[in-house]
Amino acid sequence: MRKSLMRNLTKLLKILLSRVKGRDMPMNELETLQQQKVDLLAKIQQIAENREGIENPENVAKVTELNAKQSELLAQKGKLQTNLSALDNELGNIAKNIRDLSGSGIERILQAIKKQRWYFFKNKPKVLMDRDTGLLWNNLNFSIENERRRGNWYSVNEANTLIQNLSLNDFKNWKVTNKSYFEMLTNSTANFPFYFREKRIVHSYNPEQNSNVKYTTVLMSENNNNTIKARWCDHDYPKENGSEGLLLIYSEDVVSSEYSANISPSNNFYSETEKLQFTLDIFVQNDLIPLFDDAEITNLYRQIYVEKPALMKQLAELDEKIAELQKNEVRLTANFNYKPLLAKYDVKAVESSVIQYYGAVLSVTDEIMDILQEYETEQNTTISEFSNIALKLGAKYTSSSHLSDDENNVLKERQKIISERMELNIDDAKRQILLFKKQAENLADEVNQITHGENSITLLAELEQKPRMSFPFLVENLARVVRGTQQKVDFFTLHRDFVTNIVNLLVEWNDNYKSFKTNKHEELINVCRDNGIDEEVFKAWYEDWQKKRFAVEQRFLPLVNFALNGNLLSEDDSTAPAECVLEILKGYKEQVDNFYLNERKNIYQKFAFQAGGDLQEKFETESELYKLTEKLQSNLSEIIFSRDKTEERLCLLDWTKPLLNLPIDEIIDFVADKELSTISAEVLGQFSELKRRNLATYIADSQAYAEALKLRESEYNALMFKMRKDLQQQ
Repeated sequence: MRKSLMRNLTKLLKILLSRVKGRDMPMNELETLQQQKVDLLAKIQQIAENREGIENPENVAKVTELNAKQSELLAQKGKLQTNLSALDNELGNIAKNIRDLSGSGIERILQAIKKQRWYFFKNKPKVLMDRDTGLLWNNLNFSIENERRRGNWYSVNEANTLIQNLSLNDFKNWKVTNKSYFEMLTNSTANFPFYFREKRIVHSYNPEQNSNVKYTTVLMSENNNNTIKARWCDHDYPKENGSEGLLLIYSEDVVSSEYSANISPSNNFYSETEKLQFTLDIFVQNDLIPLFDDAEITNLYRQIYVEKPALMKQLAELDEKIAELQKNEVRLTANFNYKPLLAKYDVKAVESSVIQYYGAVLSVTDEIMDILQEYETEQNTTISEFSNIALKLGAKYTSSSHLSDDENNVLKERQKIISERMELNIDDAKRQILLFKKQAENLADEVNQITHGENSITLLAELEQKPRMSFPFLVENLARVVRGTQQKVDFFTLHRDFVTNIVNLLVEWNDNYKSFKTNKHEELINVCRDNGIDEEVFKAWYEDWQKKRFAVEQRFLPLVNFALNGNLLSEDDSTAPAECVLEILKGYKEQVDNFYLNERKNIYQKFAFQAGGDLQEKFETESELYKLTEKLQSNLSEIIFSRDKTEERLCLLDWTKPLLNLPIDEIIDFVADKELSTISAEVLGQFSELKRRNLATYIADSQAYAEALKLRESEYNALMFKMRKDLQQQ
C-alpha cells in the first residue's frame, strides 16, 4: 500500500513539474499548482514521520521495546525510592559538614598571609611563591633534570635550552632570573628561604647592550656547612673546576600583570584586606595548598578551600542523583528537593514570555498541591493524632477576673503561641499555593481581555514589562511553604512524647496559677488569721508572693519556645532536658509557695516586737528566698553542663537570670523606697555589682561554675549581714 501511494505521488509530482515549465501557463494556475505541491510534500512528510502507525513493522518493534522499558522502570521504582531516602540522609550530613567549615576562618587565613611572604606548597613541592610579586621560583632542594654540570657557568643557549620545555609541577614558561630579581632575593629583608653567603652580581647577557658578554647569569651553589653559596658568573669570572651549578628560575604562570601594583603599599585604592585577598585568590584559583608557618592555619585552609569544595561537588552530584530519582515522581521527604520540579521547565523561555509564565505557574502549583495532598494522605494517622492533642489548646482563652491584665495576658499569650506552634498549617499551605495559582489565572485573564480589546499591542507590551517574581524563586518559595508543614510533622513524629507533655503542662500551669490566685490566696488568709496576723501585714506578703510567682510564670513560654525550635530535646525515649528544666522550675515554684504558707509567719513572729523589726524581717525573708534561687541554679547546673551545644548552655543561664536577680533587685528597691540612709552606698554598690556578675564566663567549666555560685551566695550573705548590722547601729 505504502509503495503504491509513493509511486502515485511521484508520478503526480512529475506531471505538475512538467506543467509548471510551460511558458504559456496563466499565473493563477501556477500558484494553484505550487500550493498543491506544498500540500503534497506536507502529506509525504507526515507519512514519513508516522511510519503508517502500528501497522508498520518498525513501529511494532519500537512499541514492544518501549513497553519492556516501561515495565523495567516500574519494577525499579521501589528500589529507587529506597535509594532516594538514603541519598536524602547523606545530603543532610554533607550540608552540615559544609556549614561547619564556614565561619570566620577566611579572616584568619588573610591575617596569616599578612605575616608570611614565602610559600611552599603541599601539592606542588618543587616550587615556592613570593607573596610580594606573585612569582613562582624553583625549590632549590629539587634539582632540575640535567642541570648540574662540571664548571660553574652556562652559555646563553645552554641555559635557555635547559629550561625551554621545563615543567615543574605542571608549571611552565620558566625564565632565568635577572639582576634585579636576584638583588631582591638576596636582600636581607626578603627572608628568602635559601641562604646566600656570597653574592657576585652581573647583568644578564644582552647582545644589544654589550656584545662582549657571552654568558647568561646563573645561580651557582655548592654545599658548605649545609648552606648555599651563590655566585653569578660572566665570561670573565674565573671558573672553578669541580663545582656544580644550579639555575635559579622563575615563572609568571600564576600571577597577572596588575598583581604587584594592586598589592603595593602605595596603592590606596584597595584596602589591606582586599590586597591580601589578591594573594589568597592566587592560591585558590590555581589549586595550590600553601604551607603556612602556623600548622593550624594550613589545616584551616585545607578545610575551607580543599575539603569544602570537595563536599560542594559531592553535594551537587547527590543533587543530580536525587533529581534523576525524582524525575518521574517528586515526593515530600525530609530533605525535600524542589529542583526536579524546576528542571521540568525551560526557565529561560518561561521568564521571557508572559504566556509561558502563567502557564508554568498554573502547572507547578497543581503539581505541588498534588505532592502536598499525597503527603497528607501518607501522614494521615500522625496528623490526626497531632490535631487531637492540639485541640486542648484550641479553645479561646477566657480571662479570669481573679487575675490582673498582665497576668491574663501572659497566660493568654503562651496558650496562643504554643497553640500556633502546634498547628500543622496544611490548610494554610494549600491556601498559599492556591493564591499563587489564582494570580496566574488572573494574569491569563488579563492577557485574554487585552487581546480582545483595542490598542492591544501597546497594552500587552506594557503588561509584558510589568515586574514579576522570577519563576525559580516562585518554585523555591512554594517548596518552602510545603517544607514548613513537613518539618512540623517530622518534629512531632520524632518528639511525640515531648509535644504531648508540653500541651498537658501548659494546661496544668495555667490552672495552677489560677488556683494560686484563688485557693492559695484563701489558704494564706486563713493561716494568718489563725495566727492573729493583721490583714495589712499578710496582704503585703501576698503581694510579694504574687510578684515572685508571676516571675516564675514568665519563664515558661521562653523555655518551651526554645525547645520547639529543636533545642534541649532528647534523641532517644528518655525525658527531654527541657521537661527536666520545667520540673525543676515547678519544684522552685512549690518551694516559694511553701515558704509563704508555712515559714513566712515564723520570720514575722521572730521580729514582731523588736525595734526596727520590720526591716530585719524583710532582710531575713529575702535571704531565705535567695537560698531557694541559689538551689534552683544549682539544680539546673547538671542539665546545663550535660549539653554539648554552647547555645543551649548560654540560653539556660540567660533564662534563669531574672529569677536569680529577683532577690537582689528586691533589696535594692526596698532600701530606696524606705530611704534607709543608714545603709551605706558602698554596700548598695556591691549589691549592684553582684547582680552584674556574669556567670556565663564559667560556661565551659562545671567546677568553676559551681565555685562561682558558692562565691556569689557567700558574697550575698556577707552583704546582707553588713546591711542588717548597719540597721542595728541606727
